[in-house]
Amino acid sequence: MTDAIADTDILSTFGKIGRMNLLAVLCSKIYITPAVYRELLQVERIGFIWVASVKRAVELLPMTGEEIRETERFFSLYPQLGSGEIESFVLAQSRRLLCLTNVGVLLGILYNLRKIVDRRVIMSTNHLL
Repeated sequence: MTDAIADTDILSTFGKIGRMNLLAVLCSKIYITPAVYRELLQVERIGFIWVASVKRAVELLPMTGEEIRETERFFSLYPQLGSGEIESFVLAQSRRLLCLTNVGVLLGILYNLRKIVDRRVIMSTNHLL
């Protein structure tokens, strides 16, 4: 099994249906970025109880100075993405992690950069969205 990094969108999808265990079957460790952690805390404060199961299943991965600079560069290139998605992508690249997302825009950007995913994955994922 491989280690992965997940964005808030995919975690909320599995958390809401109470099936974080399915991601654990696919990945040995699931990491989150500081931005994803902040997003989860905001949702938890509102009262969404599914966040507790997500927090138990993930580990916060701090970012290096170089990763923070790369994140800032991506913010300017892709303003349509949120901080959680961008940080997840940057850490997936720099740490060689599987990137778990269901954000079609991010998958399109990854395909255009010819990194991490191949065309078949993008096409099948876009049909599911």
